[in-house]
Amino acid sequence: MSSEAIGPRETWGTRIGLILSMAGNAIGLGNFLRFPGRVALYGGGAYLIPYFVALTLLGLPIMWLEWSIGRYGGQYRAHWLAPMMYVVSKRRLGDKKAKIVAGIAGGLALSIAILLNAYYTNLLGWVSFWAGMCMTGKIVEVTEVKDSIGWLLQVIGNPVYNLLPWVFTLVMTGIIVAPGVSKGLERANLIMMPLLFLFSVVLLVTGLTWRTPVKPEWDSIKGFLWLWTPRFEKLGDPAAWLEGAGQIFFTLSLGIAGIIPTYASYIKREDDIALGALTTTALNEFAEVICGGTIAFTLGYAFGGVLPIGMVYVDKKSPFFLSMAVYPAFFGKLGAVGAVLGFMWYVLLWFAGVTSAIAIANVIVEMLQGFGWKRAQATAVSVLLFLVFGVFIALEGYMTKDYSWGPSTVYLDFTDFMVGSVMLVVTALFETIIAGMFLWPEGYEEVNRGGLIRVPKALWKYVLSIIAPIYLVAMLVWLPMSTRIETIIYQTGEPLTWLGPALAGLSAAFTVALFIVGFVLGVKSTKQFEKVAG
Repeated sequence: MSSEAIGPRETWGTRIGLILSMAGNAIGLGNFLRFPGRVALYGGGAYLIPYFVALTLLGLPIMWLEWSIGRYGGQYRAHWLAPMMYVVSKRRLGDKKAKIVAGIAGGLALSIAILLNAYYTNLLGWVSFWAGMCMTGKIVEVTEVKDSIGWLLQVIGNPVYNLLPWVFTLVMTGIIVAPGVSKGLERANLIMMPLLFLFSVVLLVTGLTWRTPVKPEWDSIKGFLWLWTPRFEKLGDPAAWLEGAGQIFFTLSLGIAGIIPTYASYIKREDDIALGALTTTALNEFAEVICGGTIAFTLGYAFGGVLPIGMVYVDKKSPFFLSMAVYPAFFGKLGAVGAVLGFMWYVLLWFAGVTSAIAIANVIVEMLQGFGWKRAQATAVSVLLFLVFGVFIALEGYMTKDYSWGPSTVYLDFTDFMVGSVMLVVTALFETIIAGMFLWPEGYEEVNRGGLIRVPKALWKYVLSIIAPIYLVAMLVWLPMSTRIETIIYQTGEPLTWLGPALAGLSAAFTVALFIVGFVLGVKSTKQFEKVAG
């Protein structure tokens, strides 16, 4: 491998394909479920102040950084995070230290990608179950919340209901990823993303115009007004500011196993990334703030008549629980029309999730391809890994289905906290330190090369390299303080139950083991890049 740029192995076929794929990568379940829940908790419209501050000081700068790392690595055919970080850091740190950097990046990428997609695709299985209920018309039998909760508990506790829709999602993920970048990933996003936005707009307009579908006093406009009415007293709560940063982080898919850098590695050397990253961010914000927020609050109030619409449902259940166990009853009450609207809602969620899931799977595929695997083989192995590490969610539900507290989700929730929350922030902090202005000043020129706009140097030098790391450290300190781990482990309310600690320990063991394997693979991946100048 010479130090001359040789160009990426594959490239995006069209610019619109790149933008929609990057947007699909970012837009996920958090846009339509997690964001409304955070708005409800932290002051309605007032929450948007820390939210957009975090977007400016954290989200957009790291988005530009990850696009830069990806395109820079792609010119040497480095298509996953470990070799990318090696070529970025080698010039300043030297070969040995750069290999350690690659090992850390490899450990983070492998553990996050496998464990995150293992449970994320499980959630998409539950989403596809409800889509099937709407499509077949059986949703009209679900007219009370107790009915929809009963169905959800059956899905979680019954291997047939649980495994079939999950395996369907995994198979579809493999079918999309296997053909490659332009024929697989890009083609799928060109279909799913326009439909996602179309269904979003239909549901948004429905929420605003079909104002009282259940009771005259339940006017959807009241929900819309609640969303945009600021409660400034909430801004005195530090949690609002840190949660705003957390939501920006999660919604833009920052730090998730290097999926943004991997997608950016397929961009040609002189193609614009400055405006591309900004456009992707804008599409994500439209999907989240305009569509996700409006749909949740208008339909939530029109169907449920409660503010803040139970976004954090009774007993502090998650926003995902609201959509999986409460919304089905709302759609069921409307009969055939509700079945159509419900089908749009759950297909929208499935598209949002799958466009992220294929990006995560693609990281594992690129990792294996770097060691000589064919793409079809690598795809099959990645799907198998998600199945192996995700089957414990189905087994856990089945094992506890007859308990007095019902099916538990300790393994899923603990993995979500450790991998889907903490390790994402660790990865982004790692990227900003290693690839920030002080160790990789060339990154500023990289982000502006071929750009139709120019990123301000002060933003790159001070915001990315100083303010963003401070923000991320604060988030890492805040996450354990704000999350009661014991409530995740002992969901049953019985502290002596052995199952919760065992499942949490299993998740932790998997995380450590996969990190070690990824570290080794990350170091080994640098061999073919040793002659690269960096």
